[in-house]
Formats: sequence, C-alpha cells, structure tokens
Amino acid sequence: MGSLLLICHFVFKAPAYLLWLGLGYIVPSFSVATQCFMSNKQLALFAPILGSFYLFGAWSSAYAMGLRKTANAHSSGCAILIAITLVLLSYYSYIDDQLWIRMLVLNISIAVVESLVLFSMFKSYQNVDFLNKIVDFSYLFIVLYTFARGIIIFLFLKNIQADMLATSVWWLMMLAASIILSMWFAIVLLGTLVRDIIHQLNDERLRDPLTHLFNRRGFNEAAKVKLHCLSQQSYFLLMCDIDHFKKINDRYGHLIGDQILQQVSQIIGQNVCGHDLVGRFGGEEFIILLQVDDLELAYSIANRIRLRISDTQLSSENITVTASFGLAAVHQHNLKYAINAADQLLYDAKNSGRNQICFEPSLTVLDAQH
Repeated sequence: MGSLLLICHFVFKAPAYLLWLGLGYIVPSFSVATQCFMSNKQLALFAPILGSFYLFGAWSSAYAMGLRKTANAHSSGCAILIAITLVLLSYYSYIDDQLWIRMLVLNISIAVVESLVLFSMFKSYQNVDFLNKIVDFSYLFIVLYTFARGIIIFLFLKNIQADMLATSVWWLMMLAASIILSMWFAIVLLGTLVRDIIHQLNDERLRDPLTHLFNRRGFNEAAKVKLHCLSQQSYFLLMCDIDHFKKINDRYGHLIGDQILQQVSQIIGQNVCGHDLVGRFGGEEFIILLQVDDLELAYSIANRIRLRISDTQLSSENITVTASFGLAAVHQHNLKYAINAADQLLYDAKNSGRNQICFEPSLTVLDAQH
C-alpha cells in the first residue's frame, strides 16, 4: 500500500501528502519484518531503533493528514513526545528489560502523535463531501483503535514474553485489525484521489484555461442542467462582447489582450449572483445566464457590468475599454433560441454604436448616456 501511494506521488504527480502517507506505511513495515526474525534479547537490544520507525510512521501519517486538510499536525510537540518515548524505550530495554512496558509506552505514544492533528482537522468541519468524510472518520477510527490497543496491552498482555506473542489471541487480533484498518484507509483515500482527479479532468474539459470560466461546452451543459432542475424559475441570457478588441491585440499584443479578458471576466463574476452562470463563449465574447424575475432586473445587472467595464482601467497598460450587450429572455427554457436571440441583439447593439445594451421585446437600444 505504501509503495502504491509513493507511485501515485512520484509517477502521477499526485499531492505531496501521499508521499508522507506512503512513508507512514513503509517505514513501520521494516520494524514489523525485522521483529519476525528477532529473539527476545535482540528485541530488547534494538527496541529504540524499531520504536523510532513506528513513531516516524505515526508522525508521517499525521503530517500527511495535516497537509491534506491544511491542518496543524503539531510537529514540534510530536518531536518532543517522540524523544521522551525513545528515552523510555531505552530505559526499559537496557536498564530494566520490560517488553510489556515498552509495548504500552510505544502504543500510547503512537496514538497521541496520530491524534494531535485531529483538533485542527475537525475544528471547523463543514462543507465536506461524503467520500472525504469517510476518509477523515476512518483516520479518526484508526486513532481510537490505537488508544484501544494500548488498553488491551495494559489489561491482557502484562508480563508477556516475545516468544509468547505468536500464540496470544489478543496480539493476533490486534495485528489483524491493524492490517484491515490500514488497507481500508488506503483504499478509501485512493478512491477519493481518483474521484478528485476525474473531477479535475472534467473541470479542465469544461473550463476556459485563461479566465477559468465555463467554456462553450461547459456553459451549455451547466445551463441545461440548471434549466431542467429549476424549471419554475425565469431566466435571461446576456451576451457580452468587448468593443474593438482586435485593435487592442494588434496594438498592445496578445499578452495585454489576455490580461483584459481575465479582468473583464472578473468584473462580470463580481456583478452577478452565485446562482448565475458565466462563460467565455469564444474570443472576446462572454455569456451569462441570469436567474432573475423580470427584464428590468436583468437590464440593471447588465448595465452595472457595462458601467464597471467602461469605468475600469485594465491591464498593465491601464487601457479603458467598453462592451456591447444583447439581452434575451429564455422562453420555455429553450436555450438554443435564447442564445441566437441574444447574439442577434448583441450585433444590433454593435451596429448602433457599441457600449450599449439591446434587449427584447422591442429591440430598444439604450445608449451609454442612459
């Protein structure tokens, strides 16, 4: 599992937290493998080293969850706790050989190290989707299990010797539970990662890379879903085109033109509601689906955008531009008809002098002074 997480990070450029989580799986596995070939005397001799592997794995997992959730894993506190634990392991290995106490100290320390990140993880826990909740609560369950494992060691494995562990029902049950929980956590985490990658690829397919607005396909798909789901709402379609944009590109270059497109897209986004849809329809043309009750309110929004664009100095060259608009009602939720109508109205506005809004039903043109 750890190797799979490292492959995801290094080969497929997955997030950095998978690197640390992979190490959280791999490093403790060396301790598990090594212990299988050690006598009780050898276990005592190498206990601090093996314990450091387990503790690093616990910290690495907690740090990974911190990166994933932008949470504080309290690494400084973990380092102090790990140092104290290694001192105790050394004492109960070299001075007073006590396997049971070493196991107890190590498990409690691991549980505390893993739990420190939980406070900031769940501090403001809202707007988290179902799959991510499964990952978070799976990690929480692993931490609780680690504490429970310490209780089991304290109650049922007192004074046990290394050669007796292989025949201890409690020890075998803890090993089985650890393996199952670790596999479950890795599987749900990878499932979340695959889901996020699919969403990202789909978002890239439907988004304009320059403005991060919907592209034409993305806008059409989102608008159709919206019109279908909220069939009782009234909608207006607004087409916006930057005036004389080709002259700007010819004079200042495409880099400045791109800056203007980005800033105009931001102005549009700042002047519509969260439930409205905004897209870049192509070139210097933008499209907005307004969920409003009447034409007067739709016109008010369009005019606010028009004025904001004309009053703002754009790009590093402080260029002033204007935009023309076509505004059409979405009749019977027929998106294709509304797009054609708004596009025709946009050209009417341009042919009438630009920096204007042309709208249905009368095709009246309101000039910049109005």
